[in-house]
Amino acid sequence: MRHRALVVGAGNAGKAHVEALNSIGIEVVGPLSGTATVADLTSLRDPTVDVVHVTTANDLHPPLVREALRVGKHVVCEKPLAGDLHGAEQLAEWAQLSGRHTTMCQNYRFLPLIAELAARVAAGDLGQVHLARGAFLQDWLLLGSDADWRLATSRGGLSRTAADIGVHWLDLVEMITGRHVEAVVAQLGYLYGRQTEDHAGLLIRFAGGMQGALTLSQASAGRRNEVELSLDGTAGSATWLSEHRDELWLGARDRAPEIVRRSAVRSESARELVKQPPGADEGRRNLLAAFYRTLDGKPSQVPLPTFDDGLRHVRFAQAAIVSARRQTWVEVEEMKTTAVEFRS
Repeated sequence: MRHRALVVGAGNAGKAHVEALNSIGIEVVGPLSGTATVADLTSLRDPTVDVVHVTTANDLHPPLVREALRVGKHVVCEKPLAGDLHGAEQLAEWAQLSGRHTTMCQNYRFLPLIAELAARVAAGDLGQVHLARGAFLQDWLLLGSDADWRLATSRGGLSRTAADIGVHWLDLVEMITGRHVEAVVAQLGYLYGRQTEDHAGLLIRFAGGMQGALTLSQASAGRRNEVELSLDGTAGSATWLSEHRDELWLGARDRAPEIVRRSAVRSESARELVKQPPGADEGRRNLLAAFYRTLDGKPSQVPLPTFDDGLRHVRFAQAAIVSARRQTWVEVEEMKTTAVEFRS
């Protein structure tokens, strides 16, 4: 079936979606301005458009996604799902009721060596995973003069670093191990009197008692976009670095460490991904290709992220803020709009 996509949001994310869609042969309308109102976007009701990509600032996700679902479109939404709990809860509910296909842009899931690691964990190669360690470091907000809409709580929400990059790392751990986040204790850092956090140190508890330790920063000089994910299990350990994304380090007690490269993946899901040429944004391309195939009844070998995942991750980011204020562990499931989230 031939599909036609509308991309709403003309910033870096919108342009990246257009490029990825062009690379997989999807006809694209846009990108349209990310400041347009729902009433302005007559293209949302264009009967020739069947998928809407929402790549705007976080505060516009709920009205745009709601209208797209209301008029019967499938939706791809950038993360975080929304800038606040209420918006995220609404979007998750609307997605379930709509009967449309929806997904989030957790594009790291669709890199070949991530798929390989998930398959090896599922096969028991690491034994029972008990610890997830890692970091996500950037430097684009290092200086006091650096500006972006994400710095304003009215546009991006109360959390920035945890909600913007922390959820990428969290999504990888959850997808690879099958363990969802349950609770967090966080220390947050704010530079230059900013409203949202620039760096964070978090301890995380996952289902089944698995522990996590995560360092986040958008103010680490020289770190452009570096992700580290390490998993420690009873039979082995693994490390994946975004700077060497086509390699996977595997360690064991009784033998020398092994480096698995792109050309030597063994899982069916990873082998399917390496059939495509590598590229700077291949995770996004692969995710979107998988999503559009599901519209034609072809299931994805790598699980597509859902709006329920997105809601849980917004709750995680909110829990980190509450934890830092209370200086204690906070259960992610406590973060609901019916609760008093920010009581000191």
